[in-house]
Amino acid sequence: MSDRPIYEPFAAEYADHAVDSPYNAFYDRPAVLGLAGDVSGLTVLDAACGPGLYASELRRRGARVIAFDQSPTLVELARERLGTDRDLRVHDLTEPLHWLGDGSVDLVVLALALHYVDDRVAMLREFRRVLRPGGAAILSTHHPIADWQEFGGSYFAVGAVEVSLSPKNDWPVRVWRRPLTAMFAEFRAAGFLVDELLEPRPDAEMATRYPDDYAELEETPAFIAFRLIPDPASSSP
Repeated sequence: MSDRPIYEPFAAEYADHAVDSPYNAFYDRPAVLGLAGDVSGLTVLDAACGPGLYASELRRRGARVIAFDQSPTLVELARERLGTDRDLRVHDLTEPLHWLGDGSVDLVVLALALHYVDDRVAMLREFRRVLRPGGAAILSTHHPIADWQEFGGSYFAVGAVEVSLSPKNDWPVRVWRRPLTAMFAEFRAAGFLVDELLEPRPDAEMATRYPDDYAELEETPAFIAFRLIPDPASSSP
């Protein structure tokens, strides 16, 4: 990730977009929250929390939420959304979670941010460190098939590419493309096992609200999500 917060130049516009956009509201959020399952009474770390859309729903479902994001603007928007009862801070995914002790959270959620990080293994090892026994990490990211279709070349290519988060191509970001094999290798190197893999299907409401997007996502996946659990055979990070 760069020194400049990725989303900062368009943070407010993105936050408004994500509330009701097809790929966020009716595709990724239902998938991630579904993998999280029953969070009542759990301490959940929402990493790269954005404007707090996942955090607010996790808290509504009974979790104690700790959250951070690289973008000061997005953190401020998350504070406004979550109100006074919140534990939020500006922090970069690439830096150690120095304010969290070993085994201090039950669940880590990282929605659509894994692909921004250069050293994903180091980040995942930090997640493993802060997880309590029996905890899990829920991740969503670009599906490698979608990246292959967009960028071409070899499906097995590993490298950083430029994309835009906006249909108008005015929200540029740098992301990593890699095949599924490389993703699993990173999980294993960080001391995790894949407990569940989910290729999301669009929420039924999308068919009415965004029929073209619904039809496309019923044919080809855009994102992929994982529930990771610590590998008991792996040494602690």
